[in-house]
Amino acid sequence: MWVTQRSERSEHMRRAGAEVHVLGEWHGLRGLRGESLRPLWRSLGLVLRHRPRVVVTSGTGIVVPFCLMARLAGARLVFVETAARVRGGSRSGRVLSRAAHRVVAQWSDMRTVYPHATIARASVVEGLAAEPATDGVGTFVVVGTHSQPFDRLLRMVDGAAAAGVLPAPVSAQIGPSRQRMEHAVTRDFVSSQELEAAIGRARYVVCHAGTGSIATALRAGRRPLVLGRLEREGEHFDDHQQQIVDKLAAMGLVVPLGDEISAADLERADQPLRMPVELERLPLLVDCLRDGVRASS
Repeated sequence: MWVTQRSERSEHMRRAGAEVHVLGEWHGLRGLRGESLRPLWRSLGLVLRHRPRVVVTSGTGIVVPFCLMARLAGARLVFVETAARVRGGSRSGRVLSRAAHRVVAQWSDMRTVYPHATIARASVVEGLAAEPATDGVGTFVVVGTHSQPFDRLLRMVDGAAAAGVLPAPVSAQIGPSRQRMEHAVTRDFVSSQELEAAIGRARYVVCHAGTGSIATALRAGRRPLVLGRLEREGEHFDDHQQQIVDKLAAMGLVVPLGDEISAADLERADQPLRMPVELERLPLLVDCLRDGVRASS
Protein backbone atom coordinates (compact mmCIF):
# COMPACT_ATOMS: atom_id res chain seq x y z
CA MET A 1 0.00 0.00 0.00
CA TRP A 2 1.01 3.63 -0.51
CA VAL A 3 1.03 6.30 2.20
CA THR A 4 1.60 9.76 0.78
CA GLN A 5 0.52 13.39 0.51
CA ARG A 6 -2.39 14.68 -1.53
CA SER A 7 -1.34 15.31 -5.15
CA GLU A 8 -2.41 14.76 -8.73
CA ARG A 9 -0.14 11.70 -8.83
CA SER A 10 -1.71 10.09 -5.74
CA GLU A 11 -5.21 10.64 -7.14
CA HIS A 12 -4.19 9.11 -10.46
CA MET A 13 -2.75 6.06 -8.67
CA ARG A 14 -5.94 5.65 -6.69
CA ARG A 15 -8.10 5.83 -9.81
CA ALA A 16 -5.83 3.20 -11.39
CA GLY A 17 -6.66 0.80 -8.57
CA ALA A 18 -3.70 1.18 -6.17
CA GLU A 19 -4.32 1.16 -2.41
CA VAL A 20 -3.43 4.76 -1.58
CA HIS A 21 -3.78 6.39 1.84
CA VAL A 22 -3.52 10.18 1.70
CA LEU A 23 -2.42 11.99 4.85
CA GLY A 24 -2.98 15.51 3.55
CA GLU A 25 -0.70 18.10 1.97
CA TRP A 26 2.86 18.92 3.06
CA HIS A 27 3.60 22.59 3.73
CA GLY A 28 7.13 22.29 5.07
CA LEU A 29 7.88 23.18 8.67
CA ARG A 30 4.94 25.56 8.61
CA GLY A 31 2.77 22.42 8.53
CA LEU A 32 3.87 21.44 12.04
CA ARG A 33 1.10 23.51 13.58
CA GLY A 34 -2.67 23.44 13.70
CA GLU A 35 -4.07 20.99 11.17
CA SER A 36 -0.90 18.90 11.30
CA LEU A 37 -2.42 16.81 14.11
CA ARG A 38 -4.84 15.23 11.66
CA PRO A 39 -2.09 13.50 9.57
CA LEU A 40 -0.50 12.33 12.83
CA TRP A 41 -3.69 10.59 13.95
CA ARG A 42 -4.19 9.15 10.47
CA SER A 43 -0.65 7.79 10.53
CA LEU A 44 -1.17 6.15 13.89
CA GLY A 45 -4.45 4.62 12.72
CA LEU A 46 -2.82 3.19 9.59
CA VAL A 47 0.05 1.66 11.55
CA LEU A 48 -2.24 0.04 14.10
CA ARG A 49 -4.66 -1.20 11.45
CA HIS A 50 -2.18 -2.56 8.88
CA ARG A 51 0.90 -3.41 10.97
CA PRO A 52 3.38 -3.05 8.06
CA ARG A 53 6.33 -5.45 8.13
CA VAL A 54 8.57 -3.41 5.78
CA VAL A 55 8.35 0.31 4.98
CA VAL A 56 10.21 1.70 1.95
CA THR A 57 10.20 5.49 1.86
CA SER A 58 11.72 8.48 0.11
CA GLY A 59 10.75 10.49 3.17
CA THR A 60 8.47 13.22 1.87
CA GLY A 61 7.88 15.33 4.97
CA ILE A 62 4.33 14.39 5.85
CA VAL A 63 5.09 10.63 6.05
CA VAL A 64 7.92 10.94 8.59
CA PRO A 65 5.61 10.34 11.58
CA PHE A 66 4.09 7.28 9.87
CA CYS A 67 7.57 5.84 9.24
CA LEU A 68 8.67 6.40 12.83
CA MET A 69 5.46 4.94 14.24
CA ALA A 70 5.79 1.88 11.99
CA ARG A 71 9.42 1.50 13.11
CA LEU A 72 8.37 1.58 16.76
CA ALA A 73 5.68 -0.99 15.98
CA GLY A 74 8.33 -3.40 14.66
CA ALA A 75 8.52 -2.63 10.92
CA ARG A 76 11.86 -2.71 9.11
CA LEU A 77 12.58 0.67 7.54
CA VAL A 78 14.36 1.25 4.20
CA PHE A 79 15.01 4.94 3.49
CA VAL A 80 15.86 6.13 -0.03
CA GLU A 81 17.06 9.72 -0.30
CA THR A 82 15.56 11.43 -3.32
CA ALA A 83 17.74 11.97 -6.40
CA ALA A 84 17.04 15.68 -6.00
CA ARG A 85 19.46 15.73 -3.05
CA VAL A 86 23.01 15.88 -4.35
CA ARG A 87 25.13 17.64 -1.72
CA GLY A 88 22.99 17.81 1.41
CA GLY A 89 20.34 15.59 2.96
CA SER A 90 16.69 16.48 3.25
CA ARG A 91 15.22 17.44 6.61
CA SER A 92 13.23 14.24 6.68
CA GLY A 93 16.34 12.29 5.68
CA ARG A 94 18.23 13.57 8.70
CA VAL A 95 15.58 11.94 10.89
CA LEU A 96 14.76 8.79 8.94
CA SER A 97 18.36 7.87 8.14
CA ARG A 98 18.97 7.50 11.88
CA ALA A 99 15.95 5.24 12.34
CA ALA A 100 16.31 3.21 9.13
CA HIS A 101 17.69 -0.32 8.91
CA ARG A 102 19.00 0.43 5.39
CA VAL A 103 19.78 3.78 3.71
CA VAL A 104 20.12 4.21 -0.06
CA ALA A 105 21.41 7.45 -1.62
CA GLN A 106 21.56 8.24 -5.33
CA TRP A 107 24.77 10.23 -5.76
CA SER A 108 28.31 9.40 -4.67
CA ASP A 109 28.60 12.89 -3.13
CA MET A 110 25.97 11.86 -0.59
CA ARG A 111 28.31 9.44 1.17
CA THR A 112 29.57 12.41 3.20
CA VAL A 113 25.98 12.94 4.40
CA TYR A 114 25.08 9.27 4.91
CA PRO A 115 28.41 7.47 5.54
CA HIS A 116 26.84 4.01 5.76
CA ALA A 117 24.49 4.36 2.78
CA THR A 118 24.40 2.15 -0.29
CA ILE A 119 25.01 4.37 -3.34
CA ALA A 120 22.78 3.62 -6.34
CA ARG A 121 22.66 5.06 -9.83
CA ALA A 122 20.28 8.03 -9.73
CA SER A 123 16.78 7.12 -10.86
CA VAL A 124 16.62 10.33 -12.90
CA VAL A 125 19.04 8.90 -15.50
CA GLU A 126 17.51 5.41 -15.80
CA GLY A 127 16.40 4.61 -19.34
CA LEU A 128 18.28 7.56 -20.82
CA ALA A 129 18.02 7.53 -24.63
CA ALA A 130 20.94 8.84 -26.67
CA GLU A 131 18.65 10.36 -29.30
CA PRO A 132 14.91 11.04 -29.62
CA ALA A 133 12.77 8.69 -31.69
CA THR A 134 11.50 11.64 -33.77
CA ASP A 135 12.64 15.21 -34.48
CA GLY A 136 9.64 16.61 -32.64
CA VAL A 137 7.71 19.83 -33.16
CA GLY A 138 7.37 22.91 -30.99
CA THR A 139 7.99 23.33 -27.28
CA PHE A 140 6.56 21.68 -24.19
CA VAL A 141 6.85 23.31 -20.76
CA VAL A 142 6.31 21.53 -17.45
CA VAL A 143 6.37 22.91 -13.88
CA GLY A 144 5.33 19.66 -12.14
CA THR A 145 2.85 19.07 -9.33
CA HIS A 146 4.46 21.19 -6.62
CA SER A 147 1.97 23.29 -4.63
CA GLN A 148 3.76 26.63 -5.18
CA PRO A 149 3.56 28.47 -8.55
CA PHE A 150 6.57 28.92 -10.83
CA ASP A 151 5.70 32.18 -12.58
CA ARG A 152 9.37 33.05 -13.20
CA LEU A 153 9.78 30.11 -15.59
CA LEU A 154 6.48 30.80 -17.35
CA ARG A 155 7.39 34.46 -17.95
CA MET A 156 10.77 33.38 -19.30
CA VAL A 157 9.15 30.92 -21.72
CA ASP A 158 6.54 33.45 -22.88
CA GLY A 159 9.26 36.00 -23.56
CA ALA A 160 11.33 33.51 -25.56
CA ALA A 161 8.27 32.42 -27.53
CA ALA A 162 7.36 36.05 -28.28
CA ALA A 163 10.91 36.68 -29.51
CA GLY A 164 10.78 33.64 -31.78
CA VAL A 165 13.53 31.83 -29.88
CA LEU A 166 11.33 28.93 -28.78
CA PRO A 167 9.50 27.32 -31.69
CA ALA A 168 5.71 27.15 -31.88
CA PRO A 169 3.43 25.58 -30.98
CA VAL A 170 4.15 26.08 -27.29
CA SER A 171 2.12 24.15 -24.74
CA ALA A 172 2.61 24.39 -20.99
CA GLN A 173 1.59 22.58 -17.84
CA ILE A 174 1.43 25.47 -15.37
CA GLY A 175 0.34 23.93 -12.03
CA PRO A 176 -1.30 26.37 -9.58
CA SER A 177 0.08 29.45 -11.38
CA ARG A 178 -2.27 32.17 -12.61
CA GLN A 179 0.46 33.74 -14.75
CA ARG A 180 -1.06 34.63 -18.10
CA MET A 181 0.86 33.27 -21.10
CA GLU A 182 0.22 35.06 -24.40
CA HIS A 183 2.11 32.59 -26.59
CA ALA A 184 1.25 29.17 -25.15
CA VAL A 185 -1.70 26.83 -24.71
CA THR A 186 -1.84 26.02 -21.00
CA ARG A 187 -3.21 23.29 -18.73
CA ASP A 188 -2.98 23.16 -14.96
CA PHE A 189 -2.00 19.50 -14.71
CA VAL A 190 -1.43 16.48 -16.96
CA SER A 191 -1.25 12.78 -16.17
CA SER A 192 2.07 10.95 -16.31
CA GLN A 193 0.96 9.33 -19.59
CA GLU A 194 0.07 12.72 -21.08
CA LEU A 195 3.38 14.14 -19.87
CA GLU A 196 5.35 11.36 -21.54
CA ALA A 197 3.43 11.75 -24.80
CA ALA A 198 3.80 15.55 -24.86
CA ILE A 199 7.54 15.39 -24.23
CA GLY A 200 7.92 12.77 -26.95
CA ARG A 201 6.17 15.00 -29.47
CA ALA A 202 8.06 18.21 -28.66
CA ARG A 203 11.31 19.43 -30.19
CA TYR A 204 12.32 21.21 -26.97
CA VAL A 205 11.43 20.58 -23.32
CA VAL A 206 11.60 23.37 -20.75
CA CYS A 207 11.00 22.38 -17.13
CA HIS A 208 11.54 22.98 -13.44
CA ALA A 209 14.23 20.84 -11.80
CA GLY A 210 11.86 18.11 -10.66
CA THR A 211 13.42 14.68 -11.08
CA GLY A 212 10.27 13.24 -12.63
CA SER A 213 10.12 15.88 -15.37
CA ILE A 214 13.84 15.65 -16.11
CA ALA A 215 13.79 11.84 -16.14
CA THR A 216 10.87 11.76 -18.59
CA ALA A 217 12.74 14.10 -20.95
CA LEU A 218 15.96 12.07 -20.77
CA ARG A 219 14.08 8.81 -21.45
CA ALA A 220 12.67 10.47 -24.57
CA GLY A 221 16.16 11.44 -25.72
CA ARG A 222 15.58 15.14 -25.02
CA ARG A 223 18.10 17.27 -23.14
CA PRO A 224 15.76 19.57 -21.18
CA LEU A 225 16.28 23.26 -20.55
CA VAL A 226 15.97 23.47 -16.77
CA LEU A 227 15.39 26.22 -14.21
CA GLY A 228 15.58 25.39 -10.50
CA ARG A 229 12.94 26.67 -8.09
CA LEU A 230 14.22 29.08 -5.41
CA GLU A 231 13.02 29.60 -1.85
CA ARG A 232 13.59 33.37 -1.94
CA GLU A 233 11.20 33.64 -4.91
CA GLY A 234 8.48 31.71 -3.07
CA GLU A 235 8.81 28.78 -5.47
CA HIS A 236 9.81 26.02 -3.03
CA PHE A 237 10.56 25.30 0.64
CA ASP A 238 14.34 25.40 0.00
CA ASP A 239 16.86 25.55 -2.87
CA HIS A 240 17.52 21.82 -3.32
CA GLN A 241 16.45 21.94 -6.98
CA GLN A 242 19.54 23.97 -7.78
CA GLN A 243 21.68 21.07 -6.56
CA ILE A 244 20.44 18.70 -9.24
CA VAL A 245 20.59 21.40 -11.93
CA ASP A 246 24.27 21.95 -11.15
CA LYS A 247 25.00 18.20 -11.03
CA LEU A 248 23.25 17.24 -14.25
CA ALA A 249 24.54 20.32 -16.09
CA ALA A 250 28.11 19.35 -15.17
CA MET A 251 27.42 15.91 -16.65
CA GLY A 252 26.00 17.43 -19.84
CA LEU A 253 22.52 16.01 -19.27
CA VAL A 254 20.55 19.27 -18.94
CA VAL A 255 20.86 22.85 -20.16
CA PRO A 256 20.77 25.16 -17.10
CA LEU A 257 18.84 28.38 -17.60
CA GLY A 258 19.81 31.84 -16.37
CA ASP A 259 17.64 34.94 -16.81
CA GLU A 260 16.46 34.13 -20.34
CA ILE A 261 16.32 31.40 -22.96
CA SER A 262 18.74 31.92 -25.85
CA ALA A 263 19.39 30.35 -29.25
CA ALA A 264 22.66 29.00 -27.80
CA ASP A 265 20.63 27.13 -25.16
CA LEU A 266 18.62 25.44 -27.91
CA GLU A 267 21.80 24.45 -29.77
CA ARG A 268 23.06 22.73 -26.62
CA ALA A 269 19.72 21.00 -26.14
CA ASP A 270 20.02 19.50 -29.64
CA GLN A 271 23.25 17.60 -28.90
CA PRO A 272 23.07 13.77 -28.42
CA LEU A 273 22.97 12.46 -24.86
CA ARG A 274 25.46 10.11 -23.24
CA MET A 275 25.36 8.30 -19.90
CA PRO A 276 28.30 9.53 -17.77
CA VAL A 277 30.84 6.79 -17.01
CA GLU A 278 30.71 7.51 -13.28
CA LEU A 279 27.00 6.64 -13.28
CA GLU A 280 27.36 3.51 -15.41
CA ARG A 281 29.57 2.00 -12.69
CA LEU A 282 26.91 2.32 -9.97
CA PRO A 283 24.29 -0.39 -9.27
CA LEU A 284 20.69 0.19 -10.32
CA LEU A 285 18.38 1.70 -7.73
CA VAL A 286 15.83 -1.11 -8.13
CA ASP A 287 18.51 -3.70 -7.30
CA CYS A 288 19.57 -1.77 -4.20
CA LEU A 289 15.93 -1.61 -3.11
CA ARG A 290 15.48 -5.34 -3.61
CA ASP A 291 18.57 -6.03 -1.53
CA GLY A 292 17.38 -3.67 1.18
CA VAL A 293 13.93 -5.23 1.36
CA ARG A 294 15.30 -8.78 1.41
CA ALA A 295 17.70 -7.88 4.18
CA SER A 296 14.83 -6.34 6.13
CA SER A 297 12.40 -9.22 5.66
